[in-house]
Amino acid sequence: MRIALLVSVLIGSVFCLNSWAADETSPEWDKRFTLRGGAIYYNMTGEFSSTKEGRSRVKLDLDDLDLEEDELSYFLNATLRLSERWRLHFDYFRYHDDATKTGEKEIALDDLIIPVGGRVDSKLHFDVYVVNLSYDIYRSERARFGIGLGAHITDFDLKISGDAIVDGDEIDLGKESVDITAPLPNIYATGLYAVRDDVIFRYSGSWMSMSYGDYDGELISANAALEYWPYKNIGFGAGYSYVSIDIDYETNRKKETYDLELPGPLAYLTVGF
Repeated sequence: MRIALLVSVLIGSVFCLNSWAADETSPEWDKRFTLRGGAIYYNMTGEFSSTKEGRSRVKLDLDDLDLEEDELSYFLNATLRLSERWRLHFDYFRYHDDATKTGEKEIALDDLIIPVGGRVDSKLHFDVYVVNLSYDIYRSERARFGIGLGAHITDFDLKISGDAIVDGDEIDLGKESVDITAPLPNIYATGLYAVRDDVIFRYSGSWMSMSYGDYDGELISANAALEYWPYKNIGFGAGYSYVSIDIDYETNRKKETYDLELPGPLAYLTVGF
């Protein structure tokens, strides 16, 4: 419901701006629409904990499950210039991995208990969808800087199953999963400096710390990149990205904590019109 409301507000804002026509005075480097897609090499850290009524606290990290901390993934970004100063930004990035290991310690999650020496199969899918609306409060012939509001919609899904050898027989111990989809509103800042029309330095960042409903979350996101446009509508970029997301989800019967940090270099292809 919150996600649908957010999307509706943003779509409504677009039409209320009444400024779809491109501004002919915009410089060459300020494209009406820009799409970026490429690879990012994460050095990720992650931890999950769960405390349920009548049960002891469960705490797991990537090492416990043999999930990769260094992971090559992809990302997508799109920016639409609505008018001379208003812009709509979309981002998507992810971490997906699965692993199998022999447990070095007991793994317990809800009704699943995998003893030391048991086989642990795990799968983690972490997807983040981002939308931001910004307004340029500063513009010049070579630079711009804007601020705005938006949201990071975080989808976390962890599945664990296990087997153990008992008296020479392989026993299926079952499987359990935890998942959460959490919208995190954020304030947003973005800007660029055009060294030349074909060399552009871009940067952006988001932050928010707040509690609402059953959620308590903090978000920090920042990235910077240098782009080279050898052709009018095609360019290349490289830079660095950092994302930290901490979410606490608490009801009367349970409390779950998700702590994730995803820093890493990135490289991409960009097209603009």
